[in-house]
Amino acid sequence: MRRRAFLATAVGAAAALAGCSSGTGRELPSTPDGDWTHHAHDARNSGAATVGVPPRGTPAWDRGAAGSATPLVDGDAVYSVADSATALEARTGEELWATELPATADRTPVLTDDLLVVAADDRLLALDRADGEERWNVGLPRPADAALTVDPASETITVPLAGRRGAAGLVAYDTAGERLWADDTLAARATAIDGDAVSVTGYLQDGNTGVLRRLSVTDGGRQWERELDGPDTAPVVADAGVLVGDGGTLALHDPADGERVRTLGTFGDRIPETPAVADGTAFVTSSEGDLVAVEIDEGTERWRRAVGVVAGTGVGVGRDAVVASVTDLPEGDLAGIAAYERDDGAPRWEHEIEGFDASPSTAPVLAEGAVFYASNESDGVVALGDLPPATGAD
Repeated sequence: MRRRAFLATAVGAAAALAGCSSGTGRELPSTPDGDWTHHAHDARNSGAATVGVPPRGTPAWDRGAAGSATPLVDGDAVYSVADSATALEARTGEELWATELPATADRTPVLTDDLLVVAADDRLLALDRADGEERWNVGLPRPADAALTVDPASETITVPLAGRRGAAGLVAYDTAGERLWADDTLAARATAIDGDAVSVTGYLQDGNTGVLRRLSVTDGGRQWERELDGPDTAPVVADAGVLVGDGGTLALHDPADGERVRTLGTFGDRIPETPAVADGTAFVTSSEGDLVAVEIDEGTERWRRAVGVVAGTGVGVGRDAVVASVTDLPEGDLAGIAAYERDDGAPRWEHEIEGFDASPSTAPVLAEGAVFYASNESDGVVALGDLPPATGAD
C-alpha cells in the first residue's frame, strides 16, 4: 500500500492553512450531491449534469491537491489529483484521505463505482475510493495525453497516449488493470463511449490527416472512420449523433456509419474546447473565446457572449445555468468563474480570482448547489456556493 494519510494531524493542519491562505474556510450551505465522474461529466463527454447551479458563487473552501486535472465529484465527495490524490468531504472540504502518487498527474482521472483511476506519467493506477489504498499499478507505453474515460457497462477504461508515429495512441484496460486492446490513432483526444462503441478524434499515422473513428469497446475493432480537416475537440455523443469540432466548424456525424449529417456553424479557425450538450443545445466556444448556445437540430444560434473562455478548461452545464472558466468577467477586469442563464446567456454571477496573471486551470465541475474548480492561485480545489460575502479578514 502506498503512503496514505487519514486525517492525520499534520495533513489536517496543512488543509486548514490552505483554506485560510485564500480567505476561505467555510462550509457550503448544504451537501452538494453530484455525479461528475469524468472530465466532461460522463463517458459521452456531455459536460452537463442535472443539478442546480447556485444563485451565488461565493468561495467556501480551498483544499486538497489540484493542478491542471479537473476535480471530480460523486455522492458527497470531491476527488482531485496532482502530486497526490485526495478525497474531500464536499460540503466542508475536510480531507477524507490522501495518497502520494508516483509522479504528478496532470490529466483528469476517472471514477468507477469503487475506484479512482489515475494516470501519473507512464503509470496507470487504481485507488480505492473508500480509503485511497492502491489496488493496482501498471505501466503505460507512454504518458497519458488526455483525460481518461470509463464505460460504465463494460468497465473498459480508455487512455489516450502522448503521440508517437508507428505506435499505439489509445489503449484500453479493464478495472483490474489488464490491457484489453490498442488503436493507432495519433494524438488521440479523450474518447466518448456510448453503448458498444468508442468514438475518438486524432490523426492518422501520417500526422497530418485528421480523423474521427468509431471503435468496438470490446476489442477495439474499427467500425468506421471519417477524415477531418482539423480535429479540434474530443467527440461528444449527443442524442442526435456524434459532435466534433473540425477546423472551426461544429459538425454532427451519424453514429451508424460516420457520415456527416450537417454542420452547425463555424466559430473561427478552431473550436478550442469540447462542446457541452444538454437538451438538444450545444454550448460551444469560439476561437475568440465567445460562449455560444446552438440548437443542434436546426443549427440556429440562440445566444452568444464574449467572455474569453480560458483555453484548456471548458464549460459545465446545469439545469438552469452554464458555468465557464473565463478571462473577461462582465463586472470586473480579472479572470475567474462565471455563471450564465441557460435560456438567454444573461450573467448570473461572477467569481474573480485575485493575483497577478491569475487564471482558472480547470473546467468548472457542478454538483447540486455548488461549483468546484482549481486555479494557478488556489492551494487546491475551490468550492463555490450560495453564501454571503465573507467579512473581516476574508
